[in-house]
Amino acid sequence: MEGASHGLEFCLAKEADFEQVMSISEDIYGGIDYLPAKYHAWLQEPDRRVILAKKKGQVIALVSANVVDDGCTAVVEGLRVAPMERGKGIAGIIQQYCFDLIRAQFPEVKVRRYTRSGYLGPETLAKFRLICKQEILPLHCELEEIRPKLDAAISQLKACGTEWEDPILLRASDVQRVFLNPNVVGGVLPGKTIVLDWAPYRPLQSNLEILLKKNLIWLADGQEEPRVLSLGATPYRIPMGADCNRLSIDIFGKHFPSARNQFLAQLQRGIGTLQGSLYCLLYLDPCLWQQMYSFCQISFGLHQERDFEGQNVLETEM
Repeated sequence: MEGASHGLEFCLAKEADFEQVMSISEDIYGGIDYLPAKYHAWLQEPDRRVILAKKKGQVIALVSANVVDDGCTAVVEGLRVAPMERGKGIAGIIQQYCFDLIRAQFPEVKVRRYTRSGYLGPETLAKFRLICKQEILPLHCELEEIRPKLDAAISQLKACGTEWEDPILLRASDVQRVFLNPNVVGGVLPGKTIVLDWAPYRPLQSNLEILLKKNLIWLADGQEEPRVLSLGATPYRIPMGADCNRLSIDIFGKHFPSARNQFLAQLQRGIGTLQGSLYCLLYLDPCLWQQMYSFCQISFGLHQERDFEGQNVLETEM
């Protein structure tokens, strides 16, 4: 096997491997890495395989694949290689091992799906189908400073009368009906896909059952034919600094007033009683990015260049 020629051994990740996994991840994503908060939960997911590559007993690479879409798709997440081992082809080798394992254990899987940031060159587009693209707007702030600005922004919109409409909080039964509505699937969801943070799912009953277990905040601007929907994840600590929390908000749809209102409502619900600082990542349709950025400049004093080059959902056959 190709891994043997590199002195690699492969195994399923365990709880005891956590510290070694963190040691190869210190420079990942500039301190906003999700893996420290998700690693232990991933190990408990029955349809996910978290694979480690070890050299002389030490972890040097990780990748995971989660089987979704009624068992037909493997979503690849969490790929990382130790700094001293990069540029040696390790990423390709561990992914191939992972794909072989998935094929053996989940023979119905026909497609593998990825979410990637940044520019997609011709070589990438020749290998993968681009399902959808969302832009990313980061908001980094101190919570004690953002709360009064958030309250003021909502109050000002409410005072305008026509600018504010309370987003609707969807119950579990509402979620099933709304997200499986053909008009929503074809007209609101990007590429007919539900993207939670960086994980893409097709709008299927089985996937909604998975998502409904994740303690998400589901908002809409209507229960029958919504123009905008949003998902707010539970905030979690990140390595960026002491008491630094990450909050991810995914917005689907192109109607800016509804998207803005749901962003504010998700932010208000998400921060709750959190203390310290917040790194909020807002994912939204490319046509809304400039309007939302301008709104955040005015309301929150956001002054920064675009930190991310977009979120691309890609897929190809196994």
